[in-house]
Amino acid sequence: MKAKFIITILFVIFGIQANAQLLKKVGDAAKRGAERVVEQKVEQKTEEKTGEAMDSVLNLPEKKIKKASKKSKEDKPIIDNTGRSGSKKVTSNSDFVPGGTVIFSDDFSQDAIGDFPAQWNTNGSGEVVTIDGLNGRWLSVMHNSIINPVMDQALPENSTIEFDLFLHANGQQSTPFIQFGLTPVRDILKEDMFYRNRFFINLHRYSESDGQTLEYGLKNDVIGNKSDFPLTNYENQVLHVAIAINKTRIRLYLDDTKVIDLPRALTTEMLGNFFLNNNYIIPASEIPMYISNVRIASADVDARSLLIKELMDNGKTSTSDILFDVNSDVLKKESFPIIKQFGDALVQNQSLKIKIVGHTDSDGSDADNLELSKKRAAAVKTYITENYAVAGSRIQTEGKGESQPVAQNTSADGKAKNRRVEFIKL
Repeated sequence: MKAKFIITILFVIFGIQANAQLLKKVGDAAKRGAERVVEQKVEQKTEEKTGEAMDSVLNLPEKKIKKASKKSKEDKPIIDNTGRSGSKKVTSNSDFVPGGTVIFSDDFSQDAIGDFPAQWNTNGSGEVVTIDGLNGRWLSVMHNSIINPVMDQALPENSTIEFDLFLHANGQQSTPFIQFGLTPVRDILKEDMFYRNRFFINLHRYSESDGQTLEYGLKNDVIGNKSDFPLTNYENQVLHVAIAINKTRIRLYLDDTKVIDLPRALTTEMLGNFFLNNNYIIPASEIPMYISNVRIASADVDARSLLIKELMDNGKTSTSDILFDVNSDVLKKESFPIIKQFGDALVQNQSLKIKIVGHTDSDGSDADNLELSKKRAAAVKTYITENYAVAGSRIQTEGKGESQPVAQNTSADGKAKNRRVEFIKL
């Protein structure tokens, strides 16, 4: 009996010790859990404060960027050789307005397949190619190769740059580290871009949902990134890139979504030229960088207002910078800044009346061109009356077709000059 009592006492003692140890373990676990929660909260707050500080330093806008629509890859439209799809419309969620006076454009249609394009320079290698399923021609740029357009002037302090990127991916092959931006370097073959002040944007690992990279920087330093743009949605799709430059300010738009807006990022020196780079990386990219439909234009208001001055002083003026879809009277959005000048002039001068005359090149039949020129003149009138407080009775329209060329129709440049819109003061 005494032995049983001693054994019972021992069980009670051991039970108390075990419970104490268990309670200690539970307490320790709870403590560690609480510590982890605190650490996570601190980390979250630190990231938020760091982001706020970076935005403050870089003068980023307070408004968050608009998310791109989450379409499946199969829903993405094929882009034609104008850089726009047939079903793609100008939407109000983008404030990008292309410059009105083109100073450089290239869709590589004038270059032979397999050649490096005549209007470009490089310190590496590339060639003009076609891509199955895509219209037009593309410049394929190999790993560790920089390219830039050959221009006889620096970029205007108010200008726009547009181009298309085909973000090709193929299984386990490494994708290109795409970089583009602004640089003082005019001849990339003879000067080293990396030791000069420049602004750049990086697009990388666009086929990896856990590694996609969209970042921007100055000289050789990354200063910010945008992880919320759905870059992987564009794998094996065409991504339209648009850049608006306004003196020291730069805005970047990807497929009509404004991604960055930095009011004081640029210097005059950086406006020497535009560049694209299939950046050096280890392992080397096995897939080239593909670009097409490059358009660089001046957005200087003074340059455009010369048309109004000429209209008022000489009684008429004309421009080939009002653009339409091929064989169509549908206006391209890059035409809107030009037409705006005439809309504003009509609003400001209520006694002003004008005639709009459409002209075409010689491609197609005389009858078709005459009809097309009439429709295009009418389209310009409609845009003015629908977007400005201008009565339709103040605007007449007429079409001349191909009957009054101002250049030979034997070259692409000559045909572009003949596809013009004339404004006559009545």
